[in-house]
Amino acid sequence: MDRPDVRWHRGVTADDALRAHLGSPDAIVGRHCPACGSGTHGRPWVRLPDGRSPHVSLSRCGDHVVTAVARQPVGVDVESVPAVDGLWDPALVLHPTERADTPQERAAMWCRKEAILKALGTGLRTPMSEIRAADWPVLDIPAPEGLRAGVAVVQAGSGGSSTS
Repeated sequence: MDRPDVRWHRGVTADDALRAHLGSPDAIVGRHCPACGSGTHGRPWVRLPDGRSPHVSLSRCGDHVVTAVARQPVGVDVESVPAVDGLWDPALVLHPTERADTPQERAAMWCRKEAILKALGTGLRTPMSEIRAADWPVLDIPAPEGLRAGVAVVQAGSGGSSTS
């Protein structure tokens, strides 16, 4: 995996976190939803003052924001362990060959799956249970206490070629 640059931010908006990560307060940050074309939600994008548009991703949990920048499509996710555990439904998250037995494993698996889906650009339109995390270039990343986080960079030819 081409290692993305991942950074944590606290107490700032997601857009300001991306600008800070890129060191460019004048960067234009937007969103694009591939399903409906909306610019009010969906995958984030950035245009730097010099015209470059690096691949970016972000995720929020409480006042924590994690951002990722990479040369290839990237996805990052952060989740609260208790929040994931409280709503856990293995049929919605786990591929038939996967397990996640503890609250920490469940939150980590959720983050891995969501990071992969963000990197692919499909988000939760693709059911998590249709992908197997082990087939994709995804890493767990250190997170603040009570949180889990993961990041994925999808390169041409990487990961599972099908979702089953």
